[in-house]
Amino acid sequence: MITIVAIAIGAFIGAPLRALVEQFASRSRSALTTLLIINSLGSLVAGFSLGAFSGDLRIFLIVGLAGAFTTFSGWALALAEFSRDLVKSGYSRWARFTRLGIVIVAATGIPLISVWLGWLLSQVC
Repeated sequence: MITIVAIAIGAFIGAPLRALVEQFASRSRSALTTLLIINSLGSLVAGFSLGAFSGDLRIFLIVGLAGAFTTFSGWALALAEFSRDLVKSGYSRWARFTRLGIVIVAATGIPLISVWLGWLLSQVC
């Protein structure tokens, strides 16, 4: 039961925190760049927590806080909007496919590197 409460409290903090960061970052960034920032920050927290904490505190930070902060639904929405904008842009099919591929690689690779860097940071501290 403590584990479920830890996840719920983490999510209660992570979701509004995501909204605040998204609101602030989207003033000067595109939806995909904002999403990349959010996912990288959340992945950094998750990676650090993985190496630095254990038990319910780790679950609170990784599953609750970072899980609510970095949501798949946000990625799906931003990618759908980006894809729609690419279709409207008039680029050739090949150019649209290439740009979409680059976005997908960056949006998954950079957060993975953030997890690794967070874990490394936890080992140094």
